[in-house]
Amino acid sequence: MMHLPIASMDPAGRDSRGATEVRRGQTLELEIEDLAFGGRALSRVNGLVVFVENALPGDRVVATVYRKKRQYAEARAERILRPAPHRVDARCGHAAICGGCRFQDLEYSEQIRHKERQVEECLAHLGRVRVASRPAIQAPSQYHYRNKMEYSFGRDSEGRLTLGLHRRGFFDRPFDLDRCHIATPISSQIVAHVREAARRDQLQPYDTRRHEGLLRFVMVREGVRTGQVMVNLVATEPHPAFERMAASLQKAFPAVSSVLLNLTRRKAQVAIGDEERVLAGSATILESLGGLTFEISSASFFQTNTEQAERLLQTALEGLALSGTERVLDVYSGTGTFTLPIAGLAREAIGIESSAVAVRDAERNAERNGIRNVAFWTGEAMEVLRDRLGLGPRDSSRPFERPTIDAVLVDPPRAGLHPGVVSRLIHLGAPRLVYVSCNPSTLARDLGLFCESRYRIAWVQPVDMFPHTPHIECVATLERADG
Repeated sequence: MMHLPIASMDPAGRDSRGATEVRRGQTLELEIEDLAFGGRALSRVNGLVVFVENALPGDRVVATVYRKKRQYAEARAERILRPAPHRVDARCGHAAICGGCRFQDLEYSEQIRHKERQVEECLAHLGRVRVASRPAIQAPSQYHYRNKMEYSFGRDSEGRLTLGLHRRGFFDRPFDLDRCHIATPISSQIVAHVREAARRDQLQPYDTRRHEGLLRFVMVREGVRTGQVMVNLVATEPHPAFERMAASLQKAFPAVSSVLLNLTRRKAQVAIGDEERVLAGSATILESLGGLTFEISSASFFQTNTEQAERLLQTALEGLALSGTERVLDVYSGTGTFTLPIAGLAREAIGIESSAVAVRDAERNAERNGIRNVAFWTGEAMEVLRDRLGLGPRDSSRPFERPTIDAVLVDPPRAGLHPGVVSRLIHLGAPRLVYVSCNPSTLARDLGLFCESRYRIAWVQPVDMFPHTPHIECVATLERADG
């Protein structure tokens, strides 16, 4: 096999051999300049951007190019020649191969600095809005903070059943997890228990390429403040061993109050099924947030960092600045984790949610907490805003009286708001609008649209929900510019 010589780069990114083109398979000596949005390390060669895996800003590395496009290349660091000053030893023994938390080897203060900067760059370049975001709300607990984890079954190179997380860059190669340092301790212990039980009963893992086999996923959820734990086994069909597994889980872990079986034959790799059966205990667990108790099912959306979810909630409530007389609209309300606390501070809270299952969870949680000044409207946001609030095209022959909305909260998925939803909310013209976002790029885009019309940004608050990952949550508060 012919080995290409290593080309070293000077600080300006020029090839010491005078080469003008980066090639696939080429080995380069690179100076890592920065982190790009999404967490990839960034270098340059003759002006060409090179995204580098397994590297941090300040590293000097030897890297091999594995993909070359017209405007950029992608490389994988093979050796660190000079470590970055903020590089630390990763606590997790799986850090080199796991596709999860890729920043364990970067000092937490540096993680925060990069996240804060990326939020401001997104706002300036994608949203074209100039606003200095607040310092990020840091996570007091940087390890063992996730209350929900999904683990995949697979096989190792010798054909033995594995249960753990996915290797970085591979959807079909889960490795045997020893311990995950961002999951709660009981979660890793349950994984080891289920793996041993599955091997003992010689159960077959699902093959994602052939679409055959039995075991697909294990999801572990924990009510951090209640101590209740749910184990959800996802498989293609029932098996007598599952009853034994459920009994052994409850015997080994008294905190396990719910063991579920979800059945699915779909090819989609999602840790939820078309049919659910209770193997042991109850179908739900409880968790506390904002002074309320929430009932969580296997399919419920609930923030995966309970400690930081409390801070996220309080930040959103700060933005709404409620006095108790307002009618508040919560768009993409999910199971009511914002809607119900809002109801406790407002005259009325109204949630809009497309998932009927989530709405049922929200209504059940409202009843559990004795909250009566809340309503949930089921449907797509665009249609509900039209039909319930008279926003957008509708049948003009039908009389319509629009209720007054004093404040709006939106918490959309990563894709952000549909432009039609933005235009309807601008037309609605609530005096205050709070935007909770898990994606700074779509947040910036949408804030730009609001600011082109009748709103101005009061403040943007990053909240670090997921230490050691590239993800950052934000809360933005907008005020109507005309008062």
